Amino acid sequence: MLIFIRTLLLITFIVFSISSSALTIKHYTQQYSLLPCTGLESRINSFEKQSSMMLSNASKREKETLKREYKALNKLYKQKNCHKRNSR
Repeated sequence: MLIFIRTLLLITFIVFSISSSALTIKHYTQQYSLLPCTGLESRINSFEKQSSMMLSNASKREKETLKREYKALNKLYKQKNCHKRNSR
């Protein structure tokens, strides 16, 4: 009985820690919602410059996290009706 309870607690802890560490697009949108258009633009530009390096060294979970963050930044940029970004 004691082994069963320990196993159940361990599984619960693992599931909770995995689910709590993953941020959704909504969470990223809330995180970056206070940035003005210029801040969003600079964040997106720096993200695009570093994306090839970050994606080449990232695990599958990290790649999904980076993609969610990038989608949230672009979503906010469109929602705020910012001017078109200049490609550099």
